[in-house]
Amino acid sequence: MRGFSGFGSALMIVPVASAFLGPQIAVPVVTAVHLVTSVQLLPRALADVEWARVAPLSIAGCFTIPIGAWVLATEDPEAIRKGISVLIIFFAFMMMRGWRYTGRINGWIMGAVGLIGGFITGAASVGGPPVVTFLMAGPFNAAQNRAAIILYFIFVQTIAMAMYWIGGLLVAQIIGACLLIMPTLMTGMWLGQNLFAKASEAGFRRIALIFLMVIGIATLFL
Repeated sequence: MRGFSGFGSALMIVPVASAFLGPQIAVPVVTAVHLVTSVQLLPRALADVEWARVAPLSIAGCFTIPIGAWVLATEDPEAIRKGISVLIIFFAFMMMRGWRYTGRINGWIMGAVGLIGGFITGAASVGGPPVVTFLMAGPFNAAQNRAAIILYFIFVQTIAMAMYWIGGLLVAQIIGACLLIMPTLMTGMWLGQNLFAKASEAGFRRIALIFLMVIGIATLFL
């Protein structure tokens, strides 16, 4: 999903990892592996990026990352885990229904979306759906949207990792979990990049959203 569309892998990994490791371990792990593996997607993203949208998104998102990280570090792990599953179900349902923002898109709107995405990224590493929903409402093509998503998350995930370190969330167990996830994530990203130029975007999106809904429901009751 990440190689194909630029987002979605955290939505799949975080609820499952949280069920086994707890969110205080799972969220920094997923953020770390996505930040490191972004290098794999960066050249294509830089070629397609439209900076007028990426700049307000990224700057605004960096302001609310610390608030989300504080919530992750201080609140009840079980409540956060359940909240992540509910977010997954909600966003998957909204996207399956084809909801789109139809109002005016400008720098202020993108900044507001960045604030929301930054907070959710800091607290749960799944801030993609609100950002993606508004990006897709604009007049830009799939490649430009994909580039904006990739670069936005490089910026906010860098800040998130600094906040996790300050909050004492970067413990030794995270290294082992990162090493376990990274090879398969990078393999999937390579496959997704190759499918991006060949597959039906509508068909892939439909399957991916159904998969997300199933994961959200399953992890809610684990």
